[in-house]
Amino acid sequence: MKFGTFNLHAVRDGADPAAVVREHLEQAVAAERFGFEEIWLAEHNGRNYGMVGNVVIAAAAIAMATETIRLATAVTRLPLHNPTRLAEELCYVDVLSGGRMDLGIGKGYDALEFGTYGVPFAEREERWAEGYAAVTKILETQDLEFKGEFWDIGEGRLLPGPVNGTLPVYLMVSRSHDSMRWAAERLLNVAIGSGPTQEEVVELLAVYREAASAAGHSDADVEATLANTWQLKQMYVAPTTEQAIEEFRDGLMWYFDALGNRAMFQFSAEKQPYEYFIRHPAVMVGSVDEVGEKLAAYREATGVQNLISWFNVGGQPHQQVLDSLQLFGESVMPGLA
Repeated sequence: MKFGTFNLHAVRDGADPAAVVREHLEQAVAAERFGFEEIWLAEHNGRNYGMVGNVVIAAAAIAMATETIRLATAVTRLPLHNPTRLAEELCYVDVLSGGRMDLGIGKGYDALEFGTYGVPFAEREERWAEGYAAVTKILETQDLEFKGEFWDIGEGRLLPGPVNGTLPVYLMVSRSHDSMRWAAERLLNVAIGSGPTQEEVVELLAVYREAASAAGHSDADVEATLANTWQLKQMYVAPTTEQAIEEFRDGLMWYFDALGNRAMFQFSAEKQPYEYFIRHPAVMVGSVDEVGEKLAAYREATGVQNLISWFNVGGQPHQQVLDSLQLFGESVMPGLA
């Protein structure tokens, strides 16, 4: 299996935002040192649970501090970005990193975030569709010219271009069959949110295969694309299960105290005790042996080989995150290679 980390840059009450920035950079460097494959960077602004409005900036900093780990936006909210600027920034970081940049895309879901950029939330769907068409066209052709309802982009050339001709694109899917079909028709990679159960993941992959085949894609191409599928899980390991459960408590409960966050990650809309989250299949918390067994069972049930591991949920203590990353990388990952 391959493992990535999920970085949200949450600022707990009383925390120093500047310190959080530095800590997340250090955690990214540590993830590479301990053998993680990719860093997935969440894009939020205007609220304290996530403070990176353009994650390509964070990716640039990480690119210069690392050598091998891949960098993914998770996600770039396409309705809120100028297509030319976004393509230029992505390609610049792709060059800085030696071709390690991946583009994860989504619509955005928070009306407050749209408002902070002066973008009407009611236009989200239309801006999403046009943003996708513009950005992918620019990246694939390196020709900037684009005419649409929201963007009238004049002629020009994309410089620098992507290192490998274009960028890998991932659609972030919660549990929507329609989103899975949309990705399949375009043979896009997918990253699945933490909400779907193992059974639902299997169903989503079946939806993808059927839609991709109906769109005329070969079985070989479909399976090669699905081999790149990732799923997000809240993840934490410690020397004992009891220690892991206790250490993970405060950050997780702070983050999921917000209704919008519970709904986004497909947890119960009603407030729940900590035990609810610990028992939930989206959360893998425990000792090395316990988490390793859960991951092996997950792989066997779903066929998914790639996990985005969210260690720093809700601004966990920095050293605690580093310790868990190290223990996971050194003691869990080798047993799942």
